[in-house]
Amino acid sequence: MGQSIEAWLEDENIMTMSWPAKSPDLSPIENVWGDSVLAVYENGRQFESVNDLRAQILISWSKIKVERLKRLMSDMPTRPAAMKTAASDELLPAPPVGRRRYNIAFLCLCVTIICYADRTNIGIALPAFLDSKEQQGQVLSSFFYGYMATQIVGGFCAAKVGAKSVLLTGVIVWTTFDLATIVASRCLACLFLVRAGMGLGEGILFPCMHQISGAWYPLQERSRLVALVSSGSDLGTITALIVSPAILATSGWQRIFVCFGILSFIWVVVYSFLGASDPEHDAFISDEEKRFIVNNRSLHGASSVRDQMAAPLSPSRSAPIHKNVDHINWHVLLTSRPAWAIYLAHFCYNYGWYVLLGWIPQYFRQELHVDLGKNGFSAAIPYVCGYLGVMLFGRLGDLLVAKGHRVLHVRQLMNGIGFFASAFFLYSLRFAQSATSAVILLSLTLFCGRASMAGYWVNMIDIGPRHAAHVMGVSNTIATIPGIIGNLITGQILEKTGSWDLVFGIASFILVLGGIIFHCNASDKSIFKKHSGSAPASLSTDSELDKDGGEEIGLLVE
Repeated sequence: MGQSIEAWLEDENIMTMSWPAKSPDLSPIENVWGDSVLAVYENGRQFESVNDLRAQILISWSKIKVERLKRLMSDMPTRPAAMKTAASDELLPAPPVGRRRYNIAFLCLCVTIICYADRTNIGIALPAFLDSKEQQGQVLSSFFYGYMATQIVGGFCAAKVGAKSVLLTGVIVWTTFDLATIVASRCLACLFLVRAGMGLGEGILFPCMHQISGAWYPLQERSRLVALVSSGSDLGTITALIVSPAILATSGWQRIFVCFGILSFIWVVVYSFLGASDPEHDAFISDEEKRFIVNNRSLHGASSVRDQMAAPLSPSRSAPIHKNVDHINWHVLLTSRPAWAIYLAHFCYNYGWYVLLGWIPQYFRQELHVDLGKNGFSAAIPYVCGYLGVMLFGRLGDLLVAKGHRVLHVRQLMNGIGFFASAFFLYSLRFAQSATSAVILLSLTLFCGRASMAGYWVNMIDIGPRHAAHVMGVSNTIATIPGIIGNLITGQILEKTGSWDLVFGIASFILVLGGIIFHCNASDKSIFKKHSGSAPASLSTDSELDKDGGEEIGLLVE
C-alpha cells in the first residue's frame, strides 16, 4: 500500500487541522473543504488505504459543498466579495483590491525591455565597425555561449536564495560587459569574450522571471501577467530599433551602449528598494492580497480554476515558495515527457526568434532597402504587432481558463496559433514583392508567434510552480543552442548565397515541428507531485463525477 494512513495524516497535518465552519480567516468555500475533512475523520470509519480515505473526503466535500453553496447563492446581494464564473453557478472569491503583484510585474517588464534593447543594439551597431557577414554571425553567436552557461545556475540560485538578489546581480553583470563592447570593438577575440560575458548576465533573467511568476502571479491572472512581462522582449526591440539608429546617426555607435547602460543602473537602484522575491518577504503587500496569491499559485491536481479555488490554504502552500527547492527531483526535471514538450517547443521557437532578433536590421537594410537611421519605425512595426499579440493572447488565455476550459487545452490552443500561424506567415516572406508586403508579413509572424507566450512559456509554471526557475533554467539552456547554430547558419547562408528565402524557410519548418511536439506531449499538471517522496501518490478521479453537481473533480491534497 505504500505510506500508512497514520503517516499520511501526520504528514498532511490532517489530525491537527482546525477548520471551523465559520472561521473568519477562511473563505466559505475553503470552510467546505475543512468541514469535509473533519466529517470523514470524526465518522470513525476504518479505511483500507490512503486512496480510500481521500475518496471519502471527496464524497463528503461534494455533499457539503452543494448545501453551503446554496446558502451562499441566496446571500449574494449582501456579499460583494464573491462572484460567479461565466462557466458555472459556482461562487468564487473575488480578487482583493491590492495591486502589489502588478507593481512587481511592471518592474519585471521594465528590466525585460532593457534586456532586449541591449541585445538588439549589437545588431544595429555591428555593421558600423565589422563588415564580414560571417564574422558578424560569430559575434552574435558568442553571446549565447555565456547565455547558455547561466540558465540552470541562475534558476537554482533564484530558487535557493530568492530571485531578487540574483536578478540584480545579473543586470549589473550584463550591463558592465555591454559597456565593455565599446573598448573591445577593435579586437575580434575580445569582442567574442565581452559578448559572451554579457550573455552570462542575461542568462539569469528568465529563470528569475519565472521564479517571480510562480511566487507572485495567481493562476487566474497568470497568462496576462506573464504575457505583460514577456512583452518586454518586443518593447525592448521596438525601443532599440527606433532610438538606436537615431543615436548612431547623430552621436556614433558607442553612445548607444552608454545611454542604455545608464538606464540599466537606474533600474537596479529602483528595484533594490521596491522589488521582492515573493509575497511572503514583501514589506508593501497587504495580508489580503498575500493570502489570495499564495492560495492560488497552482491547480493542485485540479483541471480548472473552479476546482482550485475550492482548495484550502495548507501550511505547505503558505510557506515562501523558495523554501521548498531542496526537494527538487532532477530525474523528473530531465526525463518528464511534459517537460521535454516544453524544452523542444522552446528550442524550435527560439530558432526563428533569434534569427529575426539578430538579423532583421540587416534584412531591412539590404533586402528591403530601408534606411533605419531615417525610418527606424518601419523595422519596429513587426515588434509593435508582437507586443499587441502577446497582450491579446495573454488576456484571451486567462479568459478561457476563467470560463472553465481546461488549462491544458488553452495552452495547446495558444501554442498552436503561436507556432503554426507564425510559420505560415514567415514562409510567405519568400513571395513578398515590396517592403510594405514584407513588413505586413513580418508583423503577422510576430503577432501570431507571441501567442506561444500563453502556451509553452507559461506552461513552465503550470507543471512546477514551486520549481519554475529550475524548469526555465533547463528549458532556456536547451533553447539557447539555436541562438548559436541559428546565427552561424544564417551568417554562412547569407555569405555564400545571399538567400533570405532559405533563412526564413528553415525557421518555418522548425516552428511547425515544435508546434506538433508540444501539442502531442504537453500537460497542465505538476510533474513533481507524482514523484514526490514525501507524499503518497495522488488520487486520480477524472472519471468520477460529483453526483450532486455533475462536475468533474481532480484532487491532490498538499
